[in-house]
Amino acid sequence: MKTLVCGLALAAVAATLHAQLPRDAALAKAESILRNLQDGRTAEIVKEFDERLSKELPEAKLKPVWSGLVAQFGAFKNIAERREGPMQDRQAVELILAFEKQTIVNRTVFDSAGRVAGLVFRPLDAAVLPK
Repeated sequence: MKTLVCGLALAAVAATLHAQLPRDAALAKAESILRNLQDGRTAEIVKEFDERLSKELPEAKLKPVWSGLVAQFGAFKNIAERREGPMQDRQAVELILAFEKQTIVNRTVFDSAGRVAGLVFRPLDAAVLPK
């Protein structure tokens, strides 16, 4: 009986470690983060960060990101494409962002609790999730 209980407990822990947001929820959360960034609501974004990202990307560093993207790539046009899928042991969403001068990828990575564990903007050729 002890073995069965331990086995069930381990299975529950393993399921929790690999839990992820439903696809639509992950896409909506990534888009919400993008909108908050566009609107300058960086305090709302950092509330979603996991502990590690909170230390690496404090609000003061996040504040100038959107204006820097617009300065470099021109006016934002739209989200050209949305992708979601696994990335290592996490879940990722890639929003393909069309700007006036260039299209880039915004990758938001979620941990098993749905917290933001990664937030990057890269050239389009750095997209890794399948279409």
